[in-house]
Amino acid sequence: MTVVEQRYRAVLAVEQGEPRYQVAAQFGVSRQTLHTWITRYRADGLAGLASRSHRPDSCPHQASEVVEVAVCEMRRGNPRWGPRRIAHELAPRFGAQAPSRSTVARILHRNGLVEPRRRRKLRSDYRRWERPEPMALWQLDIVGGIHLRAPDGTVHRSEDRDRGR
Repeated sequence: MTVVEQRYRAVLAVEQGEPRYQVAAQFGVSRQTLHTWITRYRADGLAGLASRSHRPDSCPHQASEVVEVAVCEMRRGNPRWGPRRIAHELAPRFGAQAPSRSTVARILHRNGLVEPRRRRKLRSDYRRWERPEPMALWQLDIVGGIHLRAPDGTVHRSEDRDRGR
């Protein structure tokens, strides 16, 4: 049985006098949903019971086609420019309608003009502190420096060497 048929049976049950809450429970929907089906059936007939898209008709905050074309042309003409530079270059041209850096980045990604990169290192990229054999890794935390004796017998402090003395 299709979705439209199920909804039609629910509407018919209500029209034959069954209480709405019982019909809603029988079909596993809320009373509000059942009421929506009845309203749509009365307005459009069986076509009103078909599933509808929830997608909005428009998106008022989306960049216009003119801005999107300008961003793509600028990127193709200057492949090394990123979202920040492109947004900066478009600001005088579009004024208040100029896209933000994040909008430019989304446009570039949507049009395939940016190669995606890894955002973080993988766990396998980190080098662990443990070593395969004992004494293979030494670490010293030194405060105040140490004295090093050069082959000619002179003594240097590690602090002097770090400063270039």
